[in-house]
Amino acid sequence: MNNILFVDDDTNILSGLRRRMRSLRPEWQTTFASSGAEALQRCAETSFDVVVTDMRMPGMDGSALLQQIQKSHPHAARIILSGFAEDEAVLRTVGPAHQYLAKPCEDDFLVKTIEHALELRGLLTKPELRSLVAEIDTLASPPDTYTRLLNALEDPKAGNDRIASIVSSDIALTAEVLKMTNSAYFSIAMKITSVSHAVRMIGTETLKSLALFIGLFRSFEGSKKLTGQLTLLCNRSQQIGVTAALIAEKEGLDKRVCQMIPSTGMLSHIGSLVLYLSRPAEMEKVILRVEQEGIPIIDAELAEFGAAHPEIGAYLLGLWGFPDPVVQAVAYHHRPMDVPHLEMSALTAIYAAQHLAKEVALQQAGKTPQTQIDMDYLASIGKANNIETWREIAATVHEKYETLSR
Repeated sequence: MNNILFVDDDTNILSGLRRRMRSLRPEWQTTFASSGAEALQRCAETSFDVVVTDMRMPGMDGSALLQQIQKSHPHAARIILSGFAEDEAVLRTVGPAHQYLAKPCEDDFLVKTIEHALELRGLLTKPELRSLVAEIDTLASPPDTYTRLLNALEDPKAGNDRIASIVSSDIALTAEVLKMTNSAYFSIAMKITSVSHAVRMIGTETLKSLALFIGLFRSFEGSKKLTGQLTLLCNRSQQIGVTAALIAEKEGLDKRVCQMIPSTGMLSHIGSLVLYLSRPAEMEKVILRVEQEGIPIIDAELAEFGAAHPEIGAYLLGLWGFPDPVVQAVAYHHRPMDVPHLEMSALTAIYAAQHLAKEVALQQAGKTPQTQIDMDYLASIGKANNIETWREIAATVHEKYETLSR
């Protein structure tokens, strides 16, 4: 039995939800509260699986409520349902909320969103994922450079010089920071050679993600073939993030969402790093099957490990406290159609970018790739006709990275 809490200061809306949820999902145990204070009281009495709240409420708004629930009931899935569409209000819910839905919202869509939230919540508690990650001693805590960066970024007294000093102490991280800053995403005519300048431009979330990714990469000890695969994975993950951000900008997504995408795209394959680190011999089998049989890598991983890199990466990032939107994007970057949405999103951009980056790389190698992008999905959100423009963006990013790597 799933316990669902609905919160809205409009009693008419609550009454309507009560009637509709009873008919659509009679097996759910639904509770209704007309204020943030009442919702917290209900949470003290019952452990809820999902909390759906309005944004604009007197006294305590939806964002403040979910922030408290995030601390007291961290395993509850959290959804904003509101007609309040100001960007600043929406962005305040990005941390405490898993999903933001605008009123009016069709009942079927709301039900599907709640079902998805329950699935994501369950994803991060699967025993096979916990056991797989637990096998890796190096993943018991984040890499050292990442930890030092995180501490510095959370210290209000730490200036840019201290952060730049931490980056400069790590040769691999320095190289990747400068490479990304000089990539097509920033569209700068002059070449950036100063770490301090690069740190100011690249943004804290991308910087943290780079430090994490590079730290895990260095932990790998495997065959020459797998090391080459891992190097390719790291380079392509960066390109995915940059390509996705440019696609998102082209499609007019909010600027702050676009700024988040490079780091999210880069972390989309952190689960692959986990598998390379923990099961290098099995990963050789996975790569061989992908090359010989032409099957998707997530199918080969699932057959070999019982779990694939999107879920594993999402579980790991969830353990480390990454924001829920990032965890969700990593979990579903191969299957965005499984997340209820009706328009272009950051997840769409990352999904398209990963396929286009691979296609462009194969074309540059003289091969003729078969696209694996689900065009029906793109058509469902009205973006099927934009794919060629996105492919041009991917080609530009690939060319830029090839130049920087010479």
